[in-house]
Amino acid sequence: MFALQTAALFCLGRGLYGTPFPTAIGSLILAVIVGSAAFAALGVATASHIRSGEGSSAVVNFILLPMAFLTGSYGPTRHYPSFLRAIGDVLPLKYFVDLVNAIFLKGHAIWTKPLALVILAAWGLGGLLVAVFKFRWEPREG
Repeated sequence: MFALQTAALFCLGRGLYGTPFPTAIGSLILAVIVGSAAFAALGVATASHIRSGEGSSAVVNFILLPMAFLTGSYGPTRHYPSFLRAIGDVLPLKYFVDLVNAIFLKGHAIWTKPLALVILAAWGLGGLLVAVFKFRWEPREG
């Protein structure tokens, strides 16, 4: 699904704004795979702590919207106060945005951003470990 959304986004950008397609397409595909694996693991880890389906939307919005604003996915963060930038600097979306920006905007290969790859992998591994030990298909009582 993430791959289809990515392709649709590039096609819309090309059709509506004339943006070029990325030159390092292999690096972009790898970045999307690494990012989607990391965020899928984090999503399952988060779901393992939500007690009901009704509460899931609130929890997801509580996490996603601040993370998106603090990490620069909606625009530059250079004018944010330093404490907000510090929070954004530890979130995984910042490193995914940095990785995709380097590939798409600058034509770099994925291996030119090893720190972003390591941090995304670490977040994904952390999410996977939490998911393995906490996730249950049956809802918890209480």
